[in-house]
Amino acid sequence: MPLSSGQLKQIKEQLLKQISQLPENQRESIKAQILGMNDAQFEQFLRQNKMIKDNDFEEDEQNTEDKEQKCIFCSIIEGKVPSYKLDENKSSVAILEINPLSKGHSLILSKNHDNLPNSAFSLANKVAKRIKSRLKPEEVKIENSKVFGHESIQIIPVYKNEKLEKKKATEEELVLLKDKLKSKPKKKREKKARQVSVSNLPKVPRRFP
Repeated sequence: MPLSSGQLKQIKEQLLKQISQLPENQRESIKAQILGMNDAQFEQFLRQNKMIKDNDFEEDEQNTEDKEQKCIFCSIIEGKVPSYKLDENKSSVAILEINPLSKGHSLILSKNHDNLPNSAFSLANKVAKRIKSRLKPEEVKIENSKVFGHESIQIIPVYKNEKLEKKKATEEELVLLKDKLKSKPKKKREKKARQVSVSNLPKVPRRFP
């Protein structure tokens, strides 16, 4: 049975209340992810992550608190929450921050909730070099971060005469940045057949019988 708008609003308020206890630089990103979903998307997110059941509003408050603890980054990695993916490897995913401190601000999310492997830093350096090359910032900062216990890396471009300040990016801005920064498939090198000019062949004297 679908939840009413009022019930969804109540759950959303509970999640936002818990998020408000996080550090500001982490709080705004998750808050935007939740507020960016309409009722249908939010309910689908809750059900896919087993945060609610049909009889949830008959259960006690303790179960509600357990549901609030679900990691939104794990849901992004599983494809249950939309994101703007730039690149990935076996252990990590690179996405755009939707509340960036600057143009090109990105996150490296470990596919393992509790562990940040070395290959995540390799991906961070790869994306940082791409940002440096294509967006031309003065420098690119790489910082470790943790939200809901989920390990991640922040890649923050710093531009001359521009202050680092959180602001919500529009969908148009994010799509354009994604196209500019995403990994491009490698082109296969075609082996060129060596062309031999007939005019360069050695002349063979003509033999007569």
